[in-house]
Amino acid sequence: MTVDEIFSSESEHLYFRLIAARNALNAANDSDTIQVLNDILDDTLNSIDRIGTDEEIAAAEEIVVRKSNKTVKDYLSSQKFALIATAVMFVAAVGAALALLLIILGGGDISKMIKPIVTVVIIGGGIFAMAFFVTKYMKKRMNAAREQLNGRTVIGCRINTGTKTVSTKSTSSSTSASSSSASATKQRESRPASTTKTKVYRNYFGIIKWVVILGVIGALAFVVFTKRAEIVDSAKTIMFNIGIYDPAGDANSERFAEIRNTLINKRKGICYNEAEKLFAEEKFFEAAEMYNNSYGYNDQIEAKITLANNCGHYVNADELVKTSMYQARVELNKIKLPFSGVKIGGKGTKNVDLVLKQYTRYLDFTGVYGSGDDTFNIKDFVVKNNQVYIVENKLGEMKISSDIDREGYEYLVEKKSGEDVTRWYIATDHVLKVTGEEEKRLKK
Repeated sequence: MTVDEIFSSESEHLYFRLIAARNALNAANDSDTIQVLNDILDDTLNSIDRIGTDEEIAAAEEIVVRKSNKTVKDYLSSQKFALIATAVMFVAAVGAALALLLIILGGGDISKMIKPIVTVVIIGGGIFAMAFFVTKYMKKRMNAAREQLNGRTVIGCRINTGTKTVSTKSTSSSTSASSSSASATKQRESRPASTTKTKVYRNYFGIIKWVVILGVIGALAFVVFTKRAEIVDSAKTIMFNIGIYDPAGDANSERFAEIRNTLINKRKGICYNEAEKLFAEEKFFEAAEMYNNSYGYNDQIEAKITLANNCGHYVNADELVKTSMYQARVELNKIKLPFSGVKIGGKGTKNVDLVLKQYTRYLDFTGVYGSGDDTFNIKDFVVKNNQVYIVENKLGEMKISSDIDREGYEYLVEKKSGEDVTRWYIATDHVLKVTGEEEKRLKK
């Protein structure tokens, strides 16, 4: 098959030779191949007759311009600055709107809101106006550069000049794509007009763009709604630091007294809640101190302080009686009566007045009975496992027996030593010591 059988004319033959050479150049990776292909291009171009003046040839060469062209560079730089100015304009508008919203949501006196509102409007509006004028100016320069490039083909970037823009990047499939395009063009030209169908292109990107924008706005709205208090406080802090917002307002005694009372009541409320927590944890003295710090918070504070202190003394006395009834009575005497029936640790408290009388009755028997080497010295009483013990100076703790076989005595204690048993019968003024058949009266 000859060239004439493939191509309809010599110019068409040369056109496709140029296309093939261009694609091969783009795919080449070594200098030798590039040199050979450049020689082919030169040979092809030299085989085409150039008919025209030097001015016409120079004008034809200017039809194709590269990205490094001064007018193209001016267009691209103006486009970049226009995009930056548009972004600044959008940020300024959104930022000013959010700042105004936060100021309004922050509430307070309207007269105190005027200064920050005016400041935000002036600053935000000024930035927006400057960015707007920069955008307009840069778009004007872009239009001027586009008019200069009108009718030319720009290589390396996308500029609408009325002609096709050529990309500097190409793949090995360019040849088949070009051939397919040319073939499709010839087929369309050979078809009747009635058989040609119009293809509808749908701009899915435009829909996705608006979905993304609405999603971002919804996310920002959700964050503002959920974190409104924190955002308002942060905005007020920033405005206070830069001097456009003062939450305290003008200094005056009434305003100071109002703020002071608010802070005091807030502190009292915190102390009261902490006292309630400590009381529930049975840390009674710490709770009483916290109740005291919240004094005046409500009408129950006085009773709360008394109750917490009473519970603390009761718990201490309940522990002290295991080692000293005397110390336990001292602790119980610190309780403000009446006090009974309060639950501590899931158990109700005893009637403190009755407990004090009971302890006093025992402690009245303390003292030294007898003289010389034969004495019975009652130093104290203790209670362990609901059982009362006498604490004797030499003999230590001795369990009190309720089985008394002699009249006139309140308590009985005994000590075994082998088969010998010594008993002490305790009365208010003396102790009867019984050892076997021997009895000895020890006066107090």
